[in-house]
Amino acid sequence: MPTSTRDSVQAISVNAPAAVVFDLIADVDQLKRIFTPVIHTAYLERGESADRVERWSWERQLDAVRSWRARRELDREAGRIRFRHENPNPPMLEVAGEWSFTPSGDTTQIELRHEFTVDPAHPDAEQAAAMLDRGAGMQLGRLKHVAESLSSIAGLEVSYEVQLVIDEPIEDVYNYFYEADRWPERIPHCLSASRKEDVPLQQVVVMDVQVPSGAIHTTKQARVCFPNEKIMWRQLEGLPPLDDMLYGYMKFTQTPEGVLVRTGQTELLKPTGVAKRGWTMDEAKGHVAEVRGGRNLDALKSAADFLRRRRG
Repeated sequence: MPTSTRDSVQAISVNAPAAVVFDLIADVDQLKRIFTPVIHTAYLERGESADRVERWSWERQLDAVRSWRARRELDREAGRIRFRHENPNPPMLEVAGEWSFTPSGDTTQIELRHEFTVDPAHPDAEQAAAMLDRGAGMQLGRLKHVAESLSSIAGLEVSYEVQLVIDEPIEDVYNYFYEADRWPERIPHCLSASRKEDVPLQQVVVMDVQVPSGAIHTTKQARVCFPNEKIMWRQLEGLPPLDDMLYGYMKFTQTPEGVLVRTGQTELLKPTGVAKRGWTMDEAKGHVAEVRGGRNLDALKSAADFLRRRRG
């Protein structure tokens, strides 16, 4: 059965300057703030007018993490970003497209165009085409929301980091956190944990944990792991009551004193949740950083104790 190239075109009007919206897409480090399935992004190559990027996202339909790599051409003056995927996921055979940002008075007209070829013999060919079209519309909707609310979103974000040096082999420290399905044996408040990893190093982890009040809380995370270097994660379900968004990292660095482990996260707070507790936003941010940062530090200390006992 012959293949054919198809088009998908979606457009939206955004009440924000074209330069602002262009920058949100051009800077792949911003994508976690915009698109809720995104777990991690990286520049593989980077120049002023062209780059090569990789993005890891949670695919809801598969309940799995998938990645794609793309080469991009960035033309700021023309308000255009062209892209071509290097590794389209089946049943896609080829995927390319373009973002365009056109000023129109006080607004920006955004168009997202895809050109793609689907394997016609694949049973999910039509479903994949429909998902691409639907996903493009959802991306534009999220981009509009973020671009129009950029200053207020920045005021709701809180980021914090804690760190600890663990005097154990870096492989052991990394594996302690990588082997999430073994946490019930290692972490007292973790009652159960499952790890789905149908692509190596790309995980979906579901945990039941007992919170300080005694209640049992179920969480779901998507994680991308880089052996002995870092683990990037995003919480998909079971968000804390104060949060609209939660993502973070663990990074491992060998030092003369041992392995420096840094764990940090970013939360997008709910104004209604903050107001319900009678806090100012600054008070809420301080509470989150102190309490949850403290729990993260406790987790690092627990890892150090476990590894020391196992060695001894």
